[in-house]
Amino acid sequence: MSEAKRSIRYTGAVYTPEPVARAISELVAAHSTGIDGHVLEPSVGDGAFLSALARTLPSYPFTAVDIDSVVIERLRTRKVEFPARSVFHAGDFLSFACDRLEAGQPSFGMVVGNPPFIRKHNFSGEFGDLVERLGALTHYPAKWLKNSWAAFLVASAHLIGERGLVAFVLPYELMTVAYGQTALSHLLEVFDRIDLFVSNERAFPEIDQDAIILFGRKGLDDQRGLWLQHVASLSDLSTATEHPVSLDEPTDLSLELNGFLINRGTIDRLRSMRSGVSRISDFCSTAPGIVTAANDFFIQSIDRVNELGLGEFALPILKRGSLPKKSPIFTSADFDELAVRERSRLLKITAPRENLTDAALSYVVTGELRKLDERYKCRNRKLWYNVPLVTPAAGFVFRRSHEFPRLVINEAGVYVTDNVYGITPKSECTIRGICYSFYNSLTFLFAEMDGRFYGGGVLELSPVEFRNLPLAYHEPTDEEFAAFLEVHRSGDVDAMLDFGDGWLARKLQLSPSNLDELRQAWSSVRSHRLRHGRSGPESISQSNLSTAIRS
Repeated sequence: MSEAKRSIRYTGAVYTPEPVARAISELVAAHSTGIDGHVLEPSVGDGAFLSALARTLPSYPFTAVDIDSVVIERLRTRKVEFPARSVFHAGDFLSFACDRLEAGQPSFGMVVGNPPFIRKHNFSGEFGDLVERLGALTHYPAKWLKNSWAAFLVASAHLIGERGLVAFVLPYELMTVAYGQTALSHLLEVFDRIDLFVSNERAFPEIDQDAIILFGRKGLDDQRGLWLQHVASLSDLSTATEHPVSLDEPTDLSLELNGFLINRGTIDRLRSMRSGVSRISDFCSTAPGIVTAANDFFIQSIDRVNELGLGEFALPILKRGSLPKKSPIFTSADFDELAVRERSRLLKITAPRENLTDAALSYVVTGELRKLDERYKCRNRKLWYNVPLVTPAAGFVFRRSHEFPRLVINEAGVYVTDNVYGITPKSECTIRGICYSFYNSLTFLFAEMDGRFYGGGVLELSPVEFRNLPLAYHEPTDEEFAAFLEVHRSGDVDAMLDFGDGWLARKLQLSPSNLDELRQAWSSVRSHRLRHGRSGPESISQSNLSTAIRS
């Protein structure tokens, strides 16, 4: 990992591009009438927002906070650039916010900024304690504050007065992950109106990160609710296409938040369609694969295993993204082909140290020299080097995918890592039936909407999200399954969906227009995800649906 990315992981610092800061400052200034009090910047960083706000709101004093004292001292030397009575505070924003909330100190008029992005497992002990404290003060469950940006957002919402606003650059996952949608639901109780600005361009291209702008306002008499604002770029918020979000069905928020991509009528029909279809969890159980805690140590190539004299300890294993082709069946021949170029052997060493072979003991010692035995998951094992196994499942699906999700029959019987979910059919079902039933526009569409995406257009499904996907189960005949395999040999996702949509239409009694609507919705949502990926939306072909409908 590069030093830049390591710094982002633990400090969450990603500075806002100047054009984006300027656009947000102009938006804030346009809605500042009647708002009193300081403008708070909770993670001031390089001062991009302060500089922009000083031009658009010259009469408002600022309060700037940053955990980096060097940053604050640097801003103090530029104090003449900012309005009089501005305050610069070096310290943790959550501590600053909690102290003010406890003391009942005067509220702020506006909060503007780009909060840090730090995942919960990277919280320091002190920061974790502050998150707990904030949760108690705001009556917000701390367990849902799973990222620093969520904590900053909740704190800021409670720091503004009866009339005020919050404008934040936030990760796109606000709209896609459960804790983001939970934060959004909470904020709808705090703000009168929330606008989410979603763009066609990526906000932070240098780190492959997608972002949105949240604009929440209090003290509005005639504007209440949630709106999506679709813009070409976050550097120009003046020409947005507005889409109101229905909050009548709060459990369908992920569906509603795609309203800038899918029209209202389609959303309503999708909701009805989903309610009438079973879920994947009705047909199988799922579980993550093996957690080694050090894949580069415990998983080696077959040549390296032989070189080390550890062949007797080697088990076949599949890591993420290792499938050599797009077949829905992973065979022993596929594994052998993979093993030529990939690390594909898990070292399963089970004996106590005193009973180890010389080769095994030597290898264990190399791990201890790297302090692998001190890693959390390793040190909690009876023998740090004895990796717990997860029995190979009948099938598996990768947690992350790019072009489309992959559900595969594990004919080779290999182990998988925890980036892969093993699938075990229930007694009345088969892995062949589950695999056959997975590849259609309905299941693929909700994978796109229920999952979340990251830089490069990578789609991720959590275990819960995968289990909750709709699945119209069909047990194929030998002839049907042979035709299914033949279509997959092309590797063309459109051909796969044409085939799957054909039997889906018959099973669910979908009309040609229903089927076309499903496919167009999938294509729109997927294109939005892939707009910064390796392929990009221009590579996504439009299917000829008539073939599927006629079949």
